[in-house]
Amino acid sequence: MTGRTLPAAVLAFALAGGSAHAGIFPDAPFSEAAAGTTGATFLKLPAGAHAEGLAGTVAASADGPDALFWNPAGLARMAERGRSEASFGYNALLESSYAGAASYARPLKGARSTVGAALLYHTPGAIDAYDRFGNANGQFTPVDLAFLAGYARRFGPLMAGAAGKFIRSELAGSSGISFALDLGAQLERVGDVGDGQVDLGAAIRNLGPAISVGSVADPLPFAVQLGARWHANRQFAMLLDGHLDVDAAPYPSIAGEFTQAFGAASKGQIRAGYNLKRTRSLEGLAGLAAGGGIDLDRFVVDYAWVPFGELGTTHRITLTARF
Repeated sequence: MTGRTLPAAVLAFALAGGSAHAGIFPDAPFSEAAAGTTGATFLKLPAGAHAEGLAGTVAASADGPDALFWNPAGLARMAERGRSEASFGYNALLESSYAGAASYARPLKGARSTVGAALLYHTPGAIDAYDRFGNANGQFTPVDLAFLAGYARRFGPLMAGAAGKFIRSELAGSSGISFALDLGAQLERVGDVGDGQVDLGAAIRNLGPAISVGSVADPLPFAVQLGARWHANRQFAMLLDGHLDVDAAPYPSIAGEFTQAFGAASKGQIRAGYNLKRTRSLEGLAGLAAGGGIDLDRFVVDYAWVPFGELGTTHRITLTARF
């Protein structure tokens, strides 16, 4: 396919942002009235098949280098393992649109701290261009890129982290840059529910100035996420998150994860989740996510299946190496 259909072009426009608001927040923030008013919305694309298999319900459980994309506090979980990790992910999105992510994190020797860096790339593919008279005028390929660097430290059961983010978007020959800050915290074993313990988590993402591409300036997709993870037993955990996105009304997501150990250092997982936001504008099978993973200690493979109703189905895969 050399060109893009109309729905795909509309999707690309949404990813580029469609308003002209230059403030940190759009008009009518945290409501449905703000839908479509943010720029650099590729930052909302999920990175990491593990997290997406849980429908993004990971505020209290984000772990490893991909925690940079969700809750930077999760980097601190690596300190007790004492090994570096590198992760590479690919998201096959709708039509020819795709996103790639790479992340790396390393625990610091003699400390309870971890540093990490990550890269996020997105393109909707080639899009047919037209002049003001409706005549074909070649093609253009939007490209979005973000680079992240973060640090996290453990203070007993509390983990805290922060990440800086450089953002660049290019659309039809115009480009713009911006910067953002992510903050996060996780607290383990805050109490018991039945026979299981509860972990809590909180994250703030994309706090920064608007991004300008050409003559259009749009706020970044600022988001707050609060969540809990209940360890029902040694094998099964349930997760519940509340999401506060600047361009949407508040919504919840819920997920479950089953873990089966295979020996002392290997395990398999099955996971599923439901994200209410996706059901607001899509018909058919939407909101659901499912996936699984195999952890062989040194090497991890995660997969997620995410349907978007009548728009189609997306697939995510992430490979992680520990050394």
